[in-house]
Amino acid sequence: MLELLEPIAIFTHVARAGSFSAAARRLSISKSKVSTQVADLEHKLGVQLIQRTTRSLSLTEAGNLLYIQGEELLRDAEQAVASVHNLNDATRGVLKVGISQSFGTMHIIPALPEFMAKHPELELQVSLLDHKVDVVSEGLDLLLTMSEQLPLGMVARPLMKCQFLLAASPEYIAQNGTISRPEQLVDHNCLVYQGEWHEHSMWQFKKGDDYCEIGVSGNFRVDNAPALKSAAVSGLGIAYLASYLLEDEIEQGTLVPLLPDWQLTNNLPLQAVYPRRKHLAPKVSSFIDFIKGHIGSTPYWDTKYDHLYKLRK
Repeated sequence: MLELLEPIAIFTHVARAGSFSAAARRLSISKSKVSTQVADLEHKLGVQLIQRTTRSLSLTEAGNLLYIQGEELLRDAEQAVASVHNLNDATRGVLKVGISQSFGTMHIIPALPEFMAKHPELELQVSLLDHKVDVVSEGLDLLLTMSEQLPLGMVARPLMKCQFLLAASPEYIAQNGTISRPEQLVDHNCLVYQGEWHEHSMWQFKKGDDYCEIGVSGNFRVDNAPALKSAAVSGLGIAYLASYLLEDEIEQGTLVPLLPDWQLTNNLPLQAVYPRRKHLAPKVSSFIDFIKGHIGSTPYWDTKYDHLYKLRK
C-alpha cells in the first residue's frame, strides 16, 4: 500500500491541474516521471484512470473516484503538517479558496493584500466562482458562498446575512410611477436574477405582521448580480438587490429605494464552507477570522443604509 501513495498523489495533481505538464511543474519533477507514475498506477490497479488525447485528458469513472479520494489524502497530509506547524502558531503552505464571483470581486479581493502581509509564508490561490461548487472535487480548502445549502460532509460557519433593497432608476419611476405596496409589483417590469441553479422570481416582504410573497415577471433576466444592478440603473425596471452590490448608486441618486418601510426577507447568508475535520488547519481558521473581521459585525457597506433599515418594522 505504501508504494501507491506517491503515484496516487501525483495522479491527483494531474487531475487537479488538467495536464501532465502542469502537474510536473507544480511538483518540480519531470513530465516523464509523472507519466510513468500514472501509467504504473493504472497497471497496479488494473483500471484506466485517464482518457488521453493529443490535446486534452479527461478522467474515467474510476479516475474521478480516485481523484476525490486523492484530494482527501492530500488534505489529510497537509493537515498533519499544519498541525505540526501549529505548534509555533505559524500560518503557511498553500490555501485554496473559492469565492462567489460578484461578492468576491467587490469585497474580498481588495482586502487580500492586508491578509497576505500578515501571513508572508502563505501562498493564496483564489477562484472566483459563478457555478455550483463541489469543494472536494475542485480541490478547495475553503469556500465563501452565498447559499443556504450545505453539501454533505461539509461544515458551514455563518459570517453575515445579506440585507436587500428594492430599487429602480429615477427615469423608470418617472415613466411608470412609484409603488406603496408589494402587490403593485405585478404591474411593473421586474428584473429577475436567473442562474443555473436558482431563479429569484418570488420576492418576499414583511411589515409588522403583514407578510407577502409576490411572483414577479418582466422582460429581462440575467445570471449575474452586478449586471442586474446595471440594468436597474439603466432604467429597465425594478430590482431586488443585495445591499453588498450597491456602492454609491443610492447616494448619487442613480437608484431610488422603493418600499423603504418594508423588510425584504430573502434569506441569503454568507457562509464559510469547508470539509469536516477533527482539527481545522491554521491557514483556514486565520482566513475565516480575517474575513469576519474585515466585514464587521454589521457589514461595512450596510452602515450607509442605516437610515433606510430604521424605517423597517
